[in-house]
Amino acid sequence: MKKSNLLPVFICVVTFLSSCMIQEPISTSTPVNNKTYQVDFLFEYDGCKVYRFQDLGDYIYFTNCNNETTSFINDSTFIKTISVNSNNKTFK
Repeated sequence: MKKSNLLPVFICVVTFLSSCMIQEPISTSTPVNNKTYQVDFLFEYDGCKVYRFQDLGDYIYFTNCNNETTSFINDSTFIKTISVNSNNKTFK
């Protein structure tokens, strides 16, 4: 009976370890810009680039400064994205 209890545990451990070691990227192709909207580069100041695009009639502004991207939806709402160690890890 003890051998039958160890088999599921062994299978779980092998599955867990093999999933941790496989590091294949989700996609290797370069993203293509969506042709349904236009992203405008407005200006660059002190190494920060400022862009905008229009979404449902509203302008969305966003900046890119030192691997940090901040987008402003309106006067009181913004989203900040930080890329860490250039490993394509993104936190919101």
